[in-house]
Amino acid sequence: MTEIKTLQPHDPLPGGHSVVLMRRFDEDAPQRLMIEMIVSNPDKSEETARLVHADGSSMSWEEATEAAKQRAQEEGLKRIWQVDRTAGPREQEILQHGGDHSVNMERLDDSDLEDGEPGPDMRDRRIEGAPRRF
Repeated sequence: MTEIKTLQPHDPLPGGHSVVLMRRFDEDAPQRLMIEMIVSNPDKSEETARLVHADGSSMSWEEATEAAKQRAQEEGLKRIWQVDRTAGPREQEILQHGGDHSVNMERLDDSDLEDGEPGPDMRDRRIEGAPRRF
C-alpha cells in the first residue's frame, strides 16, 4: 500500500527519489488551477507532467492521486507526497477574487526589517561588467 504524505502549502518539496502531486495556479491562465506530478529521479533529473485525461480534461484530485500512486509503484517507492500550493492564506484570497493575483498587492512587502533585511531591489543586481542597453 502506498503511503500519502501531505505537505503544508509553502513547504519545500522533498529531496531525493520521490513522486510529488501538486495543485497550483496554471502559469498560462492564472485564474485556473492545475494538477501536476513531479518525479525526482535517482540521477537528480526531474520529470513533470500535467495530469489530464486523454481528451485534455483535467483529472480530479482523487484521479491524480491514483495516477501518482501507480507511478510510485513503478518507481519502487512506498510513498507519494501531496501539496496544495493554493491552500495558503494569500492563495485563498486570490481564489476568492476569481484568480485576480493583483488583489491587495499594496499589503505585500518582501522586507524583513526585524532581521535587518530589506526586500529585493533591482538596483542590487550586479551587472558583471556587461554594458547596459536601453
